[in-house]
Amino acid sequence: MVGFFRSGNLASRVFDRQFLSPRPGATVNTVRQFYENLVPSYTIYDIDCPDYSFRKFTDDGKYLVAFSRNHQDLIVYRPIWLTFSCHEECDSHDLPANAERFDSFFKQLYSISLASSNEYICKDFFLYMECHQYGLFATSTAQSNDSSATDGAIHGVPSIEKITFYLVRLEDGAILDEKAFCNDFINLAHSIGAYLYEDLVCIVSLRYQTIHVLQIRDSGSLVEVRRIGAFCREDDELFLYSHGQV
Repeated sequence: MVGFFRSGNLASRVFDRQFLSPRPGATVNTVRQFYENLVPSYTIYDIDCPDYSFRKFTDDGKYLVAFSRNHQDLIVYRPIWLTFSCHEECDSHDLPANAERFDSFFKQLYSISLASSNEYICKDFFLYMECHQYGLFATSTAQSNDSSATDGAIHGVPSIEKITFYLVRLEDGAILDEKAFCNDFINLAHSIGAYLYEDLVCIVSLRYQTIHVLQIRDSGSLVEVRRIGAFCREDDELFLYSHGQV
């Protein structure tokens, strides 16, 4: 019966979130209850902010991911959160000068270079592993539509000379590992060509019709644990070859 008489006070809800575990599947609804206490009521326009391409917040809201305009650098911010409030309608108050500055709400943690001179960061691709606060980013060279079909490649599918996936620790910007695919085509737009489930990343190669399953180890390394394409298991090729000889 205690759950029916919980206080709607913000401080009480913070303590409940810290010490009580919600029912399975009810975590999102528990977090949304905070919207009853913190309701944005005023919008500030013409903010003096850096000239970056802002991608998104991480799922836990701890980091804001942005890219440089030349798509070469990764910039990560940490929200400072509430910096100004008022008891009455904000329309009747003159906002302080720092309320109209971007750095009053976000602190830049670092800026690192991911792409080389002929590569560009795919601004639509970003996967976040919340348990370790790892971010998976991708860079690629220009796409070629008239590439010749190599051994095992599907005819008519475009080719990209090099696609590189970077595993970055968002806390300090350390590049933990990278995985490159050469003369391949992976649809990076809106993360269509890759999917993250717990510590497994599935990357779909359209050019070679292959699914690469990578595991993100606790140490921050990317290890390929399975490749599903022409053969599903490691000994399939040997099995088919031996029966073909018979």
